[in-house]
Amino acid sequence: MTTFNYITKKIINTDNNFFSPNYDNSDTVNSIFKILFYGFVNNNTYTNKFNVFKENLNSFLHFSRDEFIQYFCKIQKIYHALSRFAYLYKYKKSTMSVTTDMGLNDISINDKNVLCIYHINSKYLFNVNDLIKIINTSLINNYMFFAEPLPSKNPYNNLPFTKSNLYNIYIFIKHNTNIYDDLFFKFFKCDFNLSIFYNNYEYLLREYSIKNFIKNSTEKEIINKINEMLSNYNNNYKSNTINIHDEFPKNKLVKIMKPYLLLYLNSCYSLIPIIKKNSTIDLKNKLRNFQKFNPQFGRRLVKMGFKLNPNFKTKSYIKSYVFNDKHIVFNSNDNNKFLTNHLNYDEINHDIDIGINYFNRLDIILGNNYRPIRNYIQNENSNNIINDINTDSDSDNDNNDNNDNNSDNSSEDDTDTMQQNVLSDNNNNDDDNSDENNYEDDDEDSIS
Repeated sequence: MTTFNYITKKIINTDNNFFSPNYDNSDTVNSIFKILFYGFVNNNTYTNKFNVFKENLNSFLHFSRDEFIQYFCKIQKIYHALSRFAYLYKYKKSTMSVTTDMGLNDISINDKNVLCIYHINSKYLFNVNDLIKIINTSLINNYMFFAEPLPSKNPYNNLPFTKSNLYNIYIFIKHNTNIYDDLFFKFFKCDFNLSIFYNNYEYLLREYSIKNFIKNSTEKEIINKINEMLSNYNNNYKSNTINIHDEFPKNKLVKIMKPYLLLYLNSCYSLIPIIKKNSTIDLKNKLRNFQKFNPQFGRRLVKMGFKLNPNFKTKSYIKSYVFNDKHIVFNSNDNNKFLTNHLNYDEINHDIDIGINYFNRLDIILGNNYRPIRNYIQNENSNNIINDINTDSDSDNDNNDNNDNNSDNSSEDDTDTMQQNVLSDNNNNDDDNSDENNYEDDDEDSIS
């Protein structure tokens, strides 16, 4: 018999059965309540007392609902008082198992941001920051960036914290510190239910997993991802590749490429569409600027030395190897606008390649004649463009001999209009021809 059932039996006096021949009429408790609370004492069907309470409130029997609730609240009050007394007794009798933080620094229960947790008949002292790290590490557990949250465990006995422990941690952080941890507070809003938390915040767990990979992964794992990122970039921009020598210092490469790697992982694995799209665009633009700033980045250079032989002839030898590590600052544009970026905002340019708008405009104008014209534009030969249009127009006219003369005249007028549009576009972009040459192959790869 549980404590709650024992208290119910004593207060309601369920042993004095109304249907028994020995029923005591002097009992002050109404017989109808004895029947209702009998389900609490002999709770073989229900596992939760509140389910019995709900069933009794919705019962067809006629009785005072308020009086029934008062009896139930009285039993609950006594039950919680005894539970609190038992907890305080066990808490005072238990021993302090740990008196250091996770860094093995001595701490006491009166120190700032130190919480004492009673867990499995023992007391443990924790620094709040250590507790947050332990809980967050369990929540953002993942495999290949797919979230697999785990229950938060006590690191000293490897047993999960109880629900009451988690609530005590939250209340202590909320009312005794100035710390706000977004992930743990969202876990609290889900009543510390892992299933609800996973379903509601899977996208957020993915973002934390990506940042955690950048921050805590080994150098070898990060180098592999950097090589994967550069390989994908080189496959798309074969004329402006970034090649890193195998002996390039690993620690320096990681330090330089970490910001780019974060964009790459967001572009591949983020579950937030706008972040994924903007990261893809931003990564390609920044890598292109990186390669344009120093096309020789990552190359190994040989420093030669010379020495005189006994016969007074000079002999060259390899003095040392150096690596070209000159690179553009990742946020160079942001630093230039630091004092003015609070006044307005810049929208992200969603056109990855410079000429993409230009070619899209030609595609609308020329229709099926788009492909041959694009090749001539890249060669910057406007005469060839006109000849190509005329050739295509003639071929179209030959294929449509059965059409009437009016349709032929209209097609010729359209061809003249298209020629003028192409020439005007070329004249307006004379100053940008050098830039288009630099990104000639980039445009071809991105459009294809």
